[in-house]
Amino acid sequence: MISEENMGIGKIIGSNSHVDYVCEIYDQTMRDNPPDPTDYEFGQFVYVKKEIEESTRSFIGVIYDTQIVDPDQGRSGPRLAQPEEQDLFYPTYVDEKRILAGIALLGHAKVKDGELSDVEHSIPRWTLEIDDVVRELPDEDMIMFHDIDGEVRLEYYQRMVDIAGPFAEEILKKIINQLKEERPEEADALDVIRKNLEWQTRMREV
Repeated sequence: MISEENMGIGKIIGSNSHVDYVCEIYDQTMRDNPPDPTDYEFGQFVYVKKEIEESTRSFIGVIYDTQIVDPDQGRSGPRLAQPEEQDLFYPTYVDEKRILAGIALLGHAKVKDGELSDVEHSIPRWTLEIDDVVRELPDEDMIMFHDIDGEVRLEYYQRMVDIAGPFAEEILKKIINQLKEERPEEADALDVIRKNLEWQTRMREV
């Protein structure tokens, strides 16, 4: 269920494109109960809830990369500005050691009474905003996100490959295996997707 009780793991601080966002993971200086590493692990599904055109929507994505940032490293080297100007080169969100997560936006859905509806794997017309809260997507909602017209679908497949690059294969395999556990009747169709992914990976390596 989409709820404020779902773990908030961080906030949006930037983007690389309309479907590729950067999330700053909360730490003990930001939250009394910060997320554990398992809450923002590789392949974790997440969502951002927003009010759009008088309706509540969840923008759903997956963590495809993380970076650790220590702004003190390298500060002893040549400076690009005088000391009084140095703040220009160190934005507030990296003034301390931070963990940043890359989020590939996979789709969106309406939310009514905490339930997803009208799920779409298309690129949304709307953008996320700075300081939007990123929350864990419960497993049951992850399954529901992939159920379109009664069938399991991964219509974001190629977008995931384009955004995550060399990490896409591992993430998509993880998603496929989880879907097979929950929807064994769709195993054959999911295996076709997995084989296509393996073929694409081999072709990139040639």
